[in-house]
Amino acid sequence: MSNPLELYHIDQLESNGGYMKLKQTSEKGFSADDFQELQLKMIQSNHIPRLLPISLEEMNEEITVFYKTEGLRKLRPFAKERPLSMQNYYALFINIIQALQDSNNNMLSEDHFVLDEEYIYIGDGYHQVYLMYVPLKEGVTNSTLYESLKKLLLNMASEVKGLNGVQFKTILNYIKDPGFSLHGIKQLLSQLQKQGYQGEGEEEDYQREVSQPKEIIKIKKVRKMPPLASKIKTYSILIGVLLLAGVWRLYMDAGNTAMLVVSIALSLVIMAGVYVYWFVWRPGVKPIITEKEVKVKSKPTKQASFRKNDKETNVEEQRVVEEISATVITNNQQVQNQEVTEFEPIASSGDDRREETNDQTMLLDETEMIPEQSKKKIRNYLVINRDEAEEEIQLEKDNFIIGRAEKGTDFIEKAVGISRLHVELVKLSDTYGIKDLGAKNGTYINNEKIIPYKIYELSSDDTIQIGKTVYTYKVSE
Repeated sequence: MSNPLELYHIDQLESNGGYMKLKQTSEKGFSADDFQELQLKMIQSNHIPRLLPISLEEMNEEITVFYKTEGLRKLRPFAKERPLSMQNYYALFINIIQALQDSNNNMLSEDHFVLDEEYIYIGDGYHQVYLMYVPLKEGVTNSTLYESLKKLLLNMASEVKGLNGVQFKTILNYIKDPGFSLHGIKQLLSQLQKQGYQGEGEEEDYQREVSQPKEIIKIKKVRKMPPLASKIKTYSILIGVLLLAGVWRLYMDAGNTAMLVVSIALSLVIMAGVYVYWFVWRPGVKPIITEKEVKVKSKPTKQASFRKNDKETNVEEQRVVEEISATVITNNQQVQNQEVTEFEPIASSGDDRREETNDQTMLLDETEMIPEQSKKKIRNYLVINRDEAEEEIQLEKDNFIIGRAEKGTDFIEKAVGISRLHVELVKLSDTYGIKDLGAKNGTYINNEKIIPYKIYELSSDDTIQIGKTVYTYKVSE
């Protein structure tokens, strides 16, 4: 298979843990101008799930990129040792697609991910996927994102133990669909994953797994308060100490058992109040919403029953498996010859849907499942008063950047104290979140300064201050 990073030089280092080193050539590193500055800051300032950790080393004005791979295994060797089941195949690609979909929230570009078995790493299992991201200004591969993902789907099918012909035929049909999209393929894989284990040769594996508890990785949303400034922490501690001193002074003056009980109760209330102010609730302050991976154990199934296919169905599945194997072999040969595969188009409307023959089910986008009369269009916009006149700024893009620069921004704000790229509004669902892009004068939500490069969910009527300019965020139907 051709190397998608053949334009660059890559070394594997085992000293001080596992690392992968990326340079422009074996003799020359990158210059600072080769990198996307904003993307690099985002990666270095935040822990981004499903991304290989990146660090830079500069020497003689030449930069080398290091990717930490310690404790991880490359996808292809890992699959040789621990063969993929159909469920693992679905989990692997659902996590890969989720990483690509989350890239916009972290101001990363989908086209800078390297989707190749040699540069995809696995942790403890197929649910722990780590992708390589190259934050250069120029494109890093010759193939488009969709072409790379389609090839990867086909190539990894050859490692699946007990490949289910009917289910993979469904995937193959969608790969050929001109309306192929990340949302559509993820939805299809999720549906197939819910159908559970099917097909000849998987009965013993399934019975063994359902009889034991199984750890499942779930994404849990965690709400926490933004960290307090050191000055406010000191003030809150001093106030708490003064209140405690006052309570126990009353006890010393009274000197009876009843006052002792009251003093203990008041002390607990004061300490609880300080804890709540630090970590739980503050007036006018919105909590930060983050995602956290948690392990939960599924309940074991007592019995597992299987419906054996009749003779005609087995013959049909065998025919489909042979067809898929031929497709995978053909695809690998084309990749080795460095030719781009042109997939045969089938009937499609161009939306995130696929239509199959032989009375199979049509996969619809979630929005198509909602009746037309119940769909409501949510309008998001910013309001600002200028010279006693109200101005509205419509928010329609998934990522909307405000700053004083004429390039790279969606709305130019020339007021005092505005940085070139000051803030980015990120579409979450029906509302937007806001992210400070390292602006010199910072960003304030409801008069509270926010942490740079962290996304804060906005509510209608929240005020946003950048420099000396104040916007009001609005949501309406």
